[in-house]
Amino acid sequence: MPGPAYILMAEWQGSSSSRAMQLVEGASAIREDLPSTTVEVPVPLGAGDTLGTPALRLSSVLRSRDAAAQALRALNAPHITVGGDCASTFAGLAASIARHGADRLAVLWFDAHPDLHHPATSPSGAISGMALRHALGEGVEDLAFADPVRQELLTLVGTRAFDDEEVVEVASRGIAHIAVPADPGHDALAQAVRDRLRSTGATHVYVHIDLDVLDPAEFTAVHAPEPFGLSLSQLTESVRIAVATLPLAGATISEFAPRDAAAAAADLPSVLRVLAALTSGGRQAA
Repeated sequence: MPGPAYILMAEWQGSSSSRAMQLVEGASAIREDLPSTTVEVPVPLGAGDTLGTPALRLSSVLRSRDAAAQALRALNAPHITVGGDCASTFAGLAASIARHGADRLAVLWFDAHPDLHHPATSPSGAISGMALRHALGEGVEDLAFADPVRQELLTLVGTRAFDDEEVVEVASRGIAHIAVPADPGHDALAQAVRDRLRSTGATHVYVHIDLDVLDPAEFTAVHAPEPFGLSLSQLTESVRIAVATLPLAGATISEFAPRDAAAAAADLPSVLRVLAALTSGGRQAA
């Protein structure tokens, strides 16, 4: 089986943060520890335009997505996209659906936020906060997936900051949610992830990770920290179990936004542990 292909995508235009450019610094820090074969996706320098929609910086997000999609078409391996905001998941997730079929692809969404806002009602207009809603096939026409993620194969993990609209969306769609367990150990969460994947009947798994799923006491280099998150051991063990249960189709690690070089050095080892967990399974998709 081929090893994973790494995609570096320093996209910041989907972020709602006034410090969104810190994502570029985070991507630069990660790049030093990625293999020489890593594909670097060109990201526009400018913020971009809404193109007449409620989605901020849409033109730049579309250009980055299309460049990533072109790079992915040349690959014959599972892929891991790193270095950007949550909207950097679009190309990899769509490519995994195209390759394995939406009805066979389980999606684990590790994120403090569900990213289920609709462009028409989003309080920020930031595309990252709408990422999963677009993957489910709704939103701005140019971003909404033509072959969407199947909601019955989708699982939110560690999500704890829901806006009212998102609560309604999760309930109406029946989206599964594995909350942060009361037990601080890693076994309960990992077992819940394994049991959920087995119950889906899927043949492959896509793993989306926004690093704000981690508790701020353990990881600080994110724009929107939320208390009472996962420990690093809970996250990494759950990811290890996931890729041991189903072959990895693809993954995204997003929102590494260190405030300075010292913060990057402090939190980069945690990012690398998450990468190691993603590549630990030995059941990567052919």
